[in-house]
Amino acid sequence: MKKNKKLIIFILIAIIMLGLMYLGPAYYYAHNYTDQKCYLFGTYINGIYCTGLSVDEVYELIPKDYKPNNTVMVIKDRSYIADMTKIGYESDYRTPLLQILNNQNPYLWFKQIGKENRDLTIEPVISVSEDGYNSFFDSLDLKEDKPTQNDVYIELTDNGYELIDGKKPILNADKVKSYLLESIKNGTESINIDDTFYETQEYSIAEKNLIGYFEELESHQRRLVTYVFGKETKKISKREWAELMNTGDEIVTRINPDMKGRENISYTIDEDKAADFMGEFLDEYNTYNNRYFKGHNGALVHVTKGNYGNKLDIQREKNWFREFVNSGLDYATRTPVYLIEAKYREKNDFGDTFIEVSLDEQYMWYYVDGEIYVETPITSGSYAHGGTDPRVVYVYTKIPNKWLTGPTWHSFVKYWVAIQGAIGIHDASWRSVYGGDEYKYNGSHGCINTPAEAMKEIYDKVEIGTPVIVYSIEKNGVKEE
Repeated sequence: MKKNKKLIIFILIAIIMLGLMYLGPAYYYAHNYTDQKCYLFGTYINGIYCTGLSVDEVYELIPKDYKPNNTVMVIKDRSYIADMTKIGYESDYRTPLLQILNNQNPYLWFKQIGKENRDLTIEPVISVSEDGYNSFFDSLDLKEDKPTQNDVYIELTDNGYELIDGKKPILNADKVKSYLLESIKNGTESINIDDTFYETQEYSIAEKNLIGYFEELESHQRRLVTYVFGKETKKISKREWAELMNTGDEIVTRINPDMKGRENISYTIDEDKAADFMGEFLDEYNTYNNRYFKGHNGALVHVTKGNYGNKLDIQREKNWFREFVNSGLDYATRTPVYLIEAKYREKNDFGDTFIEVSLDEQYMWYYVDGEIYVETPITSGSYAHGGTDPRVVYVYTKIPNKWLTGPTWHSFVKYWVAIQGAIGIHDASWRSVYGGDEYKYNGSHGCINTPAEAMKEIYDKVEIGTPVIVYSIEKNGVKEE
């Protein structure tokens, strides 16, 4: 009996001792750490020894080098990069630090001896500036206007036949905005915007057939032909292809799901129609005796005489185009064949060094590298001698101290600049008045008479081959639409 009492007493004492051993540290931790809002013994966070330290103290010590990667969003093969520095992201370390502190339990002090508290790792909570994010997202311009009607049809526009789809899927920009923001906060580096982000409507069978027809139509009207004129190029537009595919006198401007009008569109282009088109297509680069020119005052003239310009072999180009349209090829690059070539092949084939002569104003300008080098009044051919014909020519020779001889004249000039046949630009010592109406009753036999001082400057500078544009707004003027 005595042995049992002793055993019971021993057990009680042991329990009391164990209780004191457990409660003592618990009280100590509760009083010295928890009440003081400090981390318990043996706590390591991101490699920093935190025992007895507050959240603020650990925040100052912990490395804050977290830099989230930019999130890349892909929409229909187009990528958008959410630059974290531009959307005002912030990394919050205090929240996870405070969470560890609040989860401490002094009555589980014995766990502090374990390794798990020596390897605590935290990552910051990421937040984004609302204004910064809104500004970034708005800059993506992803919002699409919903069609005002549900019609689906094909219409001829300046860009050829286009599908007007009132039922096309519309991107739900608000849904994308929320999803992207959530992904950024979660540290997701890449997201793909799929069909679930689009609002869709059902197509009828006729509308589906129309869409299929448009895809076929598009494959023909997007054929790419590029003509090369020196440094310039000109392409046959989708609108031009669309018109070439029309077989009737009236161009089909709209095709509804009932496919009415489709029978007047053929993918096999008529050869004669193609040839006529090519003549018009090349016209602005076929400048020989076909010169459109804007003078010093911006007036447009069309001069159809002379010996300067680019003359294309139009018939050969028509034949080439006939062969191409029937070849089935999708693209071609073509340099045209020239019968006569100017200094340049571009639309402005005379460049920025040339001579401009306005017969109406009786005035001449000599441009060098785009700047006026000489400007002067002149006197051109008189009415009695048939005047001076508008023409686009070039300086083919220049001779000093030359006698000009004709049926009724034998005149000496110091500076002779020939521009076509016996027509030239030269000084006229016998003349004291230039400009005005002098030419009407006392003009030249067709040459451009020029004051001696101005003529000397022109003669000394001008080079053989320099273009000369002689025009009359009264005779050659064109009204622009």
